[in-house]
Amino acid sequence: MSSNPLEKYERLLTKEPQVNDIYVIVDIKWLEHWKRYVGIEKSDEEKVTKPGPIDFIQLMDQTTLNSSNEIQLRSDAIEGNDYTFIPYELYKDLAQTYKQNGPEIIRKAIPQGQDQIVIETFLIPLRLRESRCLNARTKQIYRSHRTRIEELKNDICNEHSIAPSSTHHLYSSEDENGLNWKLIDERLDLTLEDINLAKNAFITYESRTLSAHNASSFSTSKIHYTPALCGLSNLGTTSFMNSALQCLSNVSALTEYFLCDEYRKHINCDNPLGRKGKIALAYGELIHKMWSGKTNVSVPGFLRKSVAYYTYKCCGFTRKNPQEFMSFLLDGLHEDLNFFKEKSTIEKNDDDDGITDDSILAVEQWDNYRKGNRSKIHDLFHGQIKSVIQCLECQISERVFEPICTLGLPLLNKVETRTFKILYVRLNGPIKSYDIKSSTHGRMCNLVQDFCDRFQPKEKDTHEKEPAVIETASKFNEINQYEEEVVEEEDFTKASDYDEHQPKPDYILAVEIHNHRIHLLYTDKHLLKSIVECDQIVFYEIPVSLKKENNDKILMPCVFREDDRNHKNFGLPFYVNIPRHNCKGSDIEEELQKTIGNFLPLSPTESSDKPLYTTSLLINQNYTGTYKLLNSCLDDHIDFNGKTTILVVDVASSIVEKYKKQEEEEDGKYSDKNHASSVASAIQICSQQKQSVTLFDWFNYFTKKKVLRKSDLWKCPQCNALKKATKKIDLWLLPKVLIIKLKDVNYTRYFRDDIDLLIDCPIQDLDLSQFVLNPAEKAKAKYDLIAVCNRIGNLSDEHYTTHAKSSLDKQWHTFNDSKISDVNVEDVINKAACILVYQQQQQPS
Repeated sequence: MSSNPLEKYERLLTKEPQVNDIYVIVDIKWLEHWKRYVGIEKSDEEKVTKPGPIDFIQLMDQTTLNSSNEIQLRSDAIEGNDYTFIPYELYKDLAQTYKQNGPEIIRKAIPQGQDQIVIETFLIPLRLRESRCLNARTKQIYRSHRTRIEELKNDICNEHSIAPSSTHHLYSSEDENGLNWKLIDERLDLTLEDINLAKNAFITYESRTLSAHNASSFSTSKIHYTPALCGLSNLGTTSFMNSALQCLSNVSALTEYFLCDEYRKHINCDNPLGRKGKIALAYGELIHKMWSGKTNVSVPGFLRKSVAYYTYKCCGFTRKNPQEFMSFLLDGLHEDLNFFKEKSTIEKNDDDDGITDDSILAVEQWDNYRKGNRSKIHDLFHGQIKSVIQCLECQISERVFEPICTLGLPLLNKVETRTFKILYVRLNGPIKSYDIKSSTHGRMCNLVQDFCDRFQPKEKDTHEKEPAVIETASKFNEINQYEEEVVEEEDFTKASDYDEHQPKPDYILAVEIHNHRIHLLYTDKHLLKSIVECDQIVFYEIPVSLKKENNDKILMPCVFREDDRNHKNFGLPFYVNIPRHNCKGSDIEEELQKTIGNFLPLSPTESSDKPLYTTSLLINQNYTGTYKLLNSCLDDHIDFNGKTTILVVDVASSIVEKYKKQEEEEDGKYSDKNHASSVASAIQICSQQKQSVTLFDWFNYFTKKKVLRKSDLWKCPQCNALKKATKKIDLWLLPKVLIIKLKDVNYTRYFRDDIDLLIDCPIQDLDLSQFVLNPAEKAKAKYDLIAVCNRIGNLSDEHYTTHAKSSLDKQWHTFNDSKISDVNVEDVINKAACILVYQQQQQPS
């Protein structure tokens, strides 16, 4: 094995995890800094400073800091944005060189599904209870999903000094009051994951014989609950799954099919595309529990595991969305319940065989589809659309009738821009925050240019835009006008405090600030999509052009620390402009004096025996750093050759307090905290104006002829080449249950891409006849809303709920995991809606 440490580090960072491998969760920004420091990744900096301590405090749930249990990660922490994993072997090497803030967060690699291995991030929170008595002592613990039941029994025996006994058994309760206890299966080979314990479930170990003071604990088992009003336990981050299940549970025809067990005679164990009936059986079991009236909370763990085997994308402990889960579940149920044991092979025909009548061609293609697809899912949820693609060069067209299960309405003329919050630091001038819109797919040089352009007097835009829609309706024109208003840029030259300052791109240094320190110098080619929501971007105006060669000046970074034993960084770092050659300490001191007053509240009348601040030079060379008081080297020549030097200013507590007070008064003008709290609203795909559109506007857009994007060129059969084309979609056959996905959110590691609009949707009598091309279907085009899935929160703290109308009491209810509440019908539709479930009105006999 090579003795080169870099090769060892790269090997450890790229190795695939194996079951029971140990990993440590670390701050991703710290790790990226370290990679540049040791040379694993290239850096634009001449010399990279040595990273500070490995900080675990920022990542952990502070309530578990002093716990004897496993340290928990912050619930809002995002992998790839806030943290990442490194092998424990690498961490041991790092711990010898770098200090640590707080205890390390250790996790293991565990098996997931049939052939996956994942690093377990979030442990299961449980509450060990001394007994089933309501006032019994309780201890909060956190355990791995792979913890064996025997280990859990030992935990509770040790915690509450209970002697193991053959007459004692483990019980669990999901009731917040510690009622409604159930026996836990104690087979030795079972794990917590196998028994599907809900988060924060109560666990106790007692005799099966109930004592008098515990009898009340089981009295709730006699309570009768309302069928269908049954919550679902959150098994980690599974609100996406629970919300989708509540939507489908309130589709009365589907639920009746499972409650009467008709589905059992349709289970297809021979379909290679199915799961031998496991998904159907798991769903049927869950529906029976939810509609039994015997419980108000059920655990969907068996169903989750069954769907996870069908598609691993639904398994795990990371953030998902209900659109995917609903599609996977319906597809899995369809294949498990498909009437056909073997699918017929139908050769797809790319042309219409000269058939001019839409009705004939549609029936032919629908019958071909049904030769391999017949199930209750098909009968309820499947419909058919007609699509016509036409080459814009030769005008030849292709007509296809395709089956659909869910209808995903596209974002209206999606705006490909983001809003970035920029802190602009002028030379000896004010520090001000600006919101700048720039292309999602641009680079840092584009953002800098867009920023500078905003200080130029605004002229009318004469650029022609490529039409995105052909034959646009008047109402849809209103939507386009709205989008034009959204991307309308503010003219900074009209601001009341504008002083005719005009920044120039070559004189702006773009920097990312993290923990009050300069974390990254952006290059012109830096991709804007790699900037995450919590990154603080600062533009520094500099005195000399960045493009000037043989510059005789250099920019020295300066950071502030509190002058106490912790030396905590605070405030906004800045740069001083000093000579590159023959630079003395006095030159640095002179430039610092000119600038520091812009960043600290230094009063000329301030008097104290102790200096207001003390300045040191931190000189890094060959990965080692040394501090040198600036006052001790005012007459010394500072050699920058092969070294990275920064100024560290330790500020007296009186000034720090004054700074923080001023910061609060000015609403945190420069603070990271303020930045973090406002960044969710600062970086958006488009401004969140109080605008609304109707569902009919979306259908108008969906059914209009559109020019395909350059990335979606059509292979024209006559031109025999990829060509620009138009596409027209119409509804042909309508499903009995219409699932509409309003916002198909695009998640990347970096940001969430959606448009936040209020969609005005009819609760009753949604009439889609104007969008149905098939005359025979127009009479079936009226629908009533029965369920709405809502997405609330943001990327770092996202949650799903469901509003659904019960077929029993005809009332609307809100399902929020295990909690259920009533909701007024006027509050059912709001900006959070992301899935609508409509049920076809019954036709008069």
